[in-house]
Amino acid sequence: MAGHGPQQLIRRRTYRQRRNIFHDYCDDQFIKRFRLDRAGIIAVTDLVRDKLQSRTERSRPLDPETKVAITLRYLATGKMQQCCCDDFGTTQPTISRVITQTLDALADPQIRLQFMRFPRTRDEIQRKQREFMETSGFPGVVGAIDGTHVRIVAPRVDEHLYAMNVSYTIHMYNKMTKELVVKVGGNSLYEITAKNFCPLIYSRASMHSDFF
Repeated sequence: MAGHGPQQLIRRRTYRQRRNIFHDYCDDQFIKRFRLDRAGIIAVTDLVRDKLQSRTERSRPLDPETKVAITLRYLATGKMQQCCCDDFGTTQPTISRVITQTLDALADPQIRLQFMRFPRTRDEIQRKQREFMETSGFPGVVGAIDGTHVRIVAPRVDEHLYAMNVSYTIHMYNKMTKELVVKVGGNSLYEITAKNFCPLIYSRASMHSDFF
């Protein structure tokens, strides 16, 4: 008709089909894929639900349970984020944002300190050392941190930095147990490890004091 311009086509936004894992998996399958069963995922979600809840219903936001499941799947498998996209029917940028948001929420001191507490006082340290010794036969241990060892090629330049991950762990132990006096020449587990992996620092420390 005269007086009307060309019609504009309106492109409707399309969404990928999302998977509802709580309907698809039994508890055994949950544990195999997420290291937690259904109740465990919900329990973790309840800790951070307020921080993960979307403030709007636009663009079909993910619910907190799915955000936690995505993060657990990524941490449990170490796969590329694209694999999580295929598992949950979301985009890679969404996966990246969800993992960051969830980890930041779980790292909040109010949450973290409910489950992770390093012994501080001399009595606590000695009690933990006795408990580890009785349980596993390891002397001088006050805590354990889960992690993954990845084999790498030692660099040609600054090769001593190859042991940096071990050194950092040692120095973190020293910082966290600063109330525990370690005598040079006492042949403690900490001293032996420091001598093997941080010879320069150990040498300088022992030159200036009988303790470190």
